[in-house]
Amino acid sequence: MAEFRIDRIRYNWKGSWLTGTAYIKDDIISYGGKTFVALTSHTASADFNTDLDYAVSGESTPKWEQVADGKDWKGDWVPSTFYKVNDLIKYRGIVYSCIDSHSSASSVALGLETDQTKWTPFAKGYNWLNLWSAFTEYKKNDVIRYNGIVYICVTDHQSNTTTAGIEYDQTKWNILQRSDYWKNNWAVGTRYIKDDIVRYGGNLYRCTIGHTSNDDTAEGIGTDLGLDSSVAKWEAVLEGIEYKGDWSGTYYKTNDIVRYGSSLYKAKRGMSGTDTFFNGVDWDIWVPGLGYETEWNAGVLYQPGDIVTYGGYTYTCLIIVVGEVPYENGLLQDAGSWELLTRGYDMKGDWDITKVYPVGSVVRKNGYLYEARVVIVPGDLVEPGDNEAGGSDQPILNNIYDVDGLTKWLLLLTGIYWKGEWQEFLGYETVGDASDSSFLQYYPGDVVMDRSITYICKKQHYSNLFEARPIFDLDPETGANEYWTIYFGNSTAAVNNTLRYRGDMRTYNTTYDGSTAGPTNLTIGVAGSAIKVDDTGVVKWEDLNKTVKVYYVSPTGTDAVGFGGNPATAYASVNYACQYIRGDLSARSPATIFIATGMYQEILPIVVPADTAIVGDELRSVTVMPAAGYETSDMFRMHNGSGLRNMSLQGLNGTLGNPNSNLTRRPSAGAYVALDPANGPGDTYAHITSKSPYIQNVSTFGNGCIGMKVDGALHNGGNKSMVANDFTQILSDGIGYWVNADGLSELVSVFTYYCHIGYLCTDGGKIRALNGNNSYGLYGSVAEGYDNSETPNTATVNNRSKHAQIYNTYTDKNEIFGFGYTNAGQGYSTATVSLAGPGVGATPSYDEFRQGGVSEIFATEEASNFIGGANYQYVLNKAQNGNTTQITLSGADTGTEAKYIGMRIRINSGTGAGQYAKIATFNVAVKLVTVIQESTGLPGWEHVTGMPIVAALDESSYYAIEPRVDIPFPTFSTQSTSLPSDARWSGVTYGTSGFVAVAKGGTAAANSSDGLSWNSSSLPTSEDWSAITFNNARYIAVAEGSSASAYSTDGTNWSSTTLPASLDWSDVAGNGSSTAIAVPRTADSTGGTIVAKSTDNGSSWTSVDVGATADWASVAYGQSKFVIIQGGGNLIHYSADDGSTWIASTLPSSEEWNRVVFGNDRFVAISEKSDSTRCATAVSFDGITWYAGSMETGVWKDLSYDQGLFVALGQNTDIVAMSRDGFSWYSNVTSSAGDWTSIASYNGNWIAVAQGSQEGTRVITGAKAEAIAIVGSNRIGTFVISNPGSYYDSSNPPIVTVFDPQSTLAVTNEAKVNNGVLGWPNWTSRGTSYFSVVSTITAGDGFAELLQITDRLIVNNLTEVPGPGDNIAISGIDDVTFYVVKTVTSSGSAPTLEAEFQISPSLGRAEAVQHATNVTLRQKYSQIRLTGHDFLDIGSGNFTDTNYPSLYVFGFDSVNEPQQFNEVLQFNGGRVFYTSTDQDGNFRVGELFEVEQSTGTISINASFFDLSGLDELALGGVVLGGTGAVIREFSTDGTFTANSNNIVPTQKAIGIYVKSRISSGGSDVAVNRLNAGDISFTGDRIFKALGGRIDMLRVVNIQGDPLEAGVPHGVTGSLATAAYFAGGSGA
Repeated sequence: MAEFRIDRIRYNWKGSWLTGTAYIKDDIISYGGKTFVALTSHTASADFNTDLDYAVSGESTPKWEQVADGKDWKGDWVPSTFYKVNDLIKYRGIVYSCIDSHSSASSVALGLETDQTKWTPFAKGYNWLNLWSAFTEYKKNDVIRYNGIVYICVTDHQSNTTTAGIEYDQTKWNILQRSDYWKNNWAVGTRYIKDDIVRYGGNLYRCTIGHTSNDDTAEGIGTDLGLDSSVAKWEAVLEGIEYKGDWSGTYYKTNDIVRYGSSLYKAKRGMSGTDTFFNGVDWDIWVPGLGYETEWNAGVLYQPGDIVTYGGYTYTCLIIVVGEVPYENGLLQDAGSWELLTRGYDMKGDWDITKVYPVGSVVRKNGYLYEARVVIVPGDLVEPGDNEAGGSDQPILNNIYDVDGLTKWLLLLTGIYWKGEWQEFLGYETVGDASDSSFLQYYPGDVVMDRSITYICKKQHYSNLFEARPIFDLDPETGANEYWTIYFGNSTAAVNNTLRYRGDMRTYNTTYDGSTAGPTNLTIGVAGSAIKVDDTGVVKWEDLNKTVKVYYVSPTGTDAVGFGGNPATAYASVNYACQYIRGDLSARSPATIFIATGMYQEILPIVVPADTAIVGDELRSVTVMPAAGYETSDMFRMHNGSGLRNMSLQGLNGTLGNPNSNLTRRPSAGAYVALDPANGPGDTYAHITSKSPYIQNVSTFGNGCIGMKVDGALHNGGNKSMVANDFTQILSDGIGYWVNADGLSELVSVFTYYCHIGYLCTDGGKIRALNGNNSYGLYGSVAEGYDNSETPNTATVNNRSKHAQIYNTYTDKNEIFGFGYTNAGQGYSTATVSLAGPGVGATPSYDEFRQGGVSEIFATEEASNFIGGANYQYVLNKAQNGNTTQITLSGADTGTEAKYIGMRIRINSGTGAGQYAKIATFNVAVKLVTVIQESTGLPGWEHVTGMPIVAALDESSYYAIEPRVDIPFPTFSTQSTSLPSDARWSGVTYGTSGFVAVAKGGTAAANSSDGLSWNSSSLPTSEDWSAITFNNARYIAVAEGSSASAYSTDGTNWSSTTLPASLDWSDVAGNGSSTAIAVPRTADSTGGTIVAKSTDNGSSWTSVDVGATADWASVAYGQSKFVIIQGGGNLIHYSADDGSTWIASTLPSSEEWNRVVFGNDRFVAISEKSDSTRCATAVSFDGITWYAGSMETGVWKDLSYDQGLFVALGQNTDIVAMSRDGFSWYSNVTSSAGDWTSIASYNGNWIAVAQGSQEGTRVITGAKAEAIAIVGSNRIGTFVISNPGSYYDSSNPPIVTVFDPQSTLAVTNEAKVNNGVLGWPNWTSRGTSYFSVVSTITAGDGFAELLQITDRLIVNNLTEVPGPGDNIAISGIDDVTFYVVKTVTSSGSAPTLEAEFQISPSLGRAEAVQHATNVTLRQKYSQIRLTGHDFLDIGSGNFTDTNYPSLYVFGFDSVNEPQQFNEVLQFNGGRVFYTSTDQDGNFRVGELFEVEQSTGTISINASFFDLSGLDELALGGVVLGGTGAVIREFSTDGTFTANSNNIVPTQKAIGIYVKSRISSGGSDVAVNRLNAGDISFTGDRIFKALGGRIDMLRVVNIQGDPLEAGVPHGVTGSLATAAYFAGGSGA
């Protein structure tokens, strides 16, 4: 019966046919739209038709057979391109099909027309070319758009110029569709085409002939409309208007509307900018109107309808006019330029000789009112009341005035004007200049008092002590009063009255003339003076109680020299007082300035002198505010030792600027209190040298300003400090307290309200505050940045300080069988591992380090800031039983098919520990799971470290159902090679000089550095060279049917030596040192079987008797043993003394064994079979005990190991078999089939040679990586690598997928690929009694690249060990500042110290930084330290947004909702340390500790506390069973496998445990076995485990339906038992 191989039924799609490509049978290609299958392997010819037409190529059969017809779309036709039959192209809107293969014409100009006979139309359409263009080749069927018209070409041609347009070739086009084309506003120098529509002015026009518009805007569209041409180019479409605003003498078009004066006009024609406004000629009035133009102005052009006031009268303009006074011709109606509209008065206030008064102006001249009758100009010198100069009319009869009189002023109303005490002539401003006098002038109606009599002026005059003083006023001619009339008083009583002015005092000393004693006048003294009598008895005014260096300011004071010394003679302004003290600082300070209650508008800034205190009255009743224009300045600038007390400061007003990177803003107004910048940072005059300025009991009110600012950048010396107590800032959108640079401040009871920021520190500023608060506003306390002048401490992140990380040590509760790594390290060539825990004897070592291995799989952060995915399953339970292909789950398992199929099941502990597989099926009813291998898809289990699969699982087998992690195989590629000659190549190996191959039947040898390019060499003698190995820098070869052997150090130059006998030497191997062993397939002359041993690395050989006769097929060295295997049978021998003595053992089965090799901590042997059954493999971990495996059938001849992967090849096949453990095998296809005899490997390249052929093959691949996902809280946080694999591409790492049908969010991850990765160690002994082990890589030349996702940071190149609290800035993490909690360890010397810090906050996945990232550490960072601080509704906004107190009546809204996260803001290294309460009474100690008042909940941030010394947690007051047991762990393990007195299970763990044993159904037992006392129930059995009788004390009803299939027919068992149950006991 013929062999049927399912693996041969396959097709390989190769895409489009390519010349020179090697094709093999069953390859599928496309050519010319058709699909072909390769009938035989071949290399493609230059022409596909040659391979297709075998008669042409001289072949007996074709190489291709068509399997499907079709056409091949090639897109647009392209010149110089080869087209095949059935190719489809598009050419000028038509789709053509190629009917004759050919190369297209060489240029676009020649086109498809050149080969028209080789094409046939397939589908027709238009060739749309979009817009028409000049100088373009157009052909029939081309479709273009020319403005609003779509044309189709009817005659091939080249288009003309842009100017000529399509009109030039109009006959070559037909119109498909026509429409207007809107071009918007007409523009100069623009090409217009027929049917273009433009707007010009208010009108729309259609172009009638193509043309380019003129370049003169002034001419406009006019010339294009035919005004200078005999052919009109436009036709009107729609007439309209366009409003152009006020007329301005610019360009206007017909129908433009303008406003000129108060009316609207419409243009009658187009006009240039030089035209003037001509009403009626160029413009027609469109809408008349009136417009009020305020007071008449001689320089203004007025238009008809303008209304102006002139004096007290109102006039209307009749014509366009400028400079004509309305009064002169405005009295007539509708005549002249103006007409009078209304009469009225224009009150001008007090008369001023320097002003012009139009007609109707009314002025007050002291107590009288006058009306101007004519225009009064300053040059007229006409004063109201001056009758001699035509000043005013007097009443003619009954107080009726002559309104038509010719006088210039008309008296309207008389009255009085109180002028106080009569004042006399004061002298000359300039002595001797009579024109520069200070005469006082009196006018009619003025009322004065002279002594005790009141007088009223009746005539305008100047004061004169002798003639015009009222008391002496007599006309020298008439004797009557000339200027004054007594208004009130007694002239007789006034004669002896000496008091003339307010404050005068009457004293008795001398007579008025001084001759005798009598009453006299003492004028009042200056403010604050007191009356004194001097030693001579003279009464006078003098200062009283004046204190040195104490100054006074009062709202009633005077800013002048001689004032300020006492409250009565106070200064008027604080600034003046400070300036006075600074004028002679050494003599006038230390000083105190007392400010009296009141409001002061000050010129700012006020520079407070050193050692000067400004003290206001109590209750903050002193208010200081800026004078007009100073609202954005600083108010007080403080100096050393200065102070400010008892003040209310207000009036600074600014706005907030743009947000910075921290989204905080700065106000535009200054500070109420600030340091003085003086003349720059170096000006020591302003430095705070010994005593900080002190602010106490001060309130500030303002907008967009600062309460107090301590800017350390203003000074380069001194303390740069201020302190404050009882300081309240009510600053809407302001900053309450701001400390900048290295400024310092201490605050007690400083409160802020409605501020954008309450407290602010920037660029290294420091605030220490006690019992303060930040209320309302947007932000509470904000610290930003650091001191830029500081030289920081620097370091680099060291992610390579630790070795590879072992997460799991896999045991079967006795022996150790492997490790699982969270990071398998990199860069290793040596490594040492230590074991801690119970157990003895295990001796792991590393002798292989994976290249291109997966060193880590890192769970990354998803875009949703979610790590580890969501809803992953992890089920841990106890199995009932199982075998090599299935497992029966716990009776309590509640899983379903939908949940489990496709998941991974792994034996977690007990029998079969380490086995895992993919769930293929799940029978929920009987809990039966069938499994398949993840790597091969075949039924069965695999093991995480390649250990044997147990035959049966039992109740000790605890299984875990978990997400299946799939890492793809490394890239597999294959390539044919060519050896130097067509020889019977029999052996190949790799050594220091590369690959070396030997052949049978001659001296042929070959060497290659890469397995592709080979060089020939010659062996010493012509032999059937059968095998070659490399050992300790030497290549060693042996031959069949001969005693010949050869060795070489370079694979080129060989030396011969002799083996002990002429036998069929089949294999040779070395121990890596000087010993080599060669084995034969035939017995020696005595009938026994010997092996050859060399102790000088192949230079000489001796025979060693093995002690058994066998055809030894192969030899390998590992685990300090040589192992040889029988070719036909099951015998093996091993030697633990380098081949001196041999001990027999057996293989699992008798087979045709061909090769044994050692790798991956195991010996693996392969066999061959010619039937369809699977070939046997054998695996041993010590060379003594062997376990069976299998691989697909084949004549497998050789096996090679490299980097975690065994690769086998055989005779007459293109299949290559691969395995990581020797038990489970998968296959792939090589580049060609061959009679492969030997294979060798290095660096992921497997090179095979074949006998009777020059051909070789190269396979490039690696071992598949494997990992386990650790599930916690339904998320995956950790991946454990059980096998790192090999030869992955580090630049393109594998994409790791995780399968779980229940997951709702996939975990994202990143795999790291590196060289020198730790794989499976080599175990000389796996030890015993290892129940739980902690394994650690303690030494080695590699490292683990560990992203530091923790509260620890390891650095190197540290310049100085930092102190606790120092800031840490990590390059690339711009939005987080870390700080040092403590230095855990440090070593080395500066500036290259190595250290480990505990930091806060912890580094999360988002912040995980790469190795060698720069780190900057600073001490001088902005910091605010708050003790007993209060935050009230921070985030509610400024005064308006907060809406206090309504927010507590109506509640918060979206505008003023408190935002607790704004209470403290830290940015770019700034820090805020605080103990605080908020509006709800919640207490916080920074981010460390919080008490929620409403619930009493206490929260502690563990990352801020040093818990390193906490080994256990004792529950005070709780005695556990009287033993005083200490609880060390709370566990969620539902299996209770630890069985510990120090672990307390959680509720969930207890639930899992109970559920796994008894379901919640009461008597419904859903467990594997139920024990009730000494009676056990399992399956359908009831028995006593220890034997004995079971007494049935009640009647038992045994049921069973003999007709129902599958149902027991009652009681089964022995005949006696059946009879017992059937008949009863007779009792």
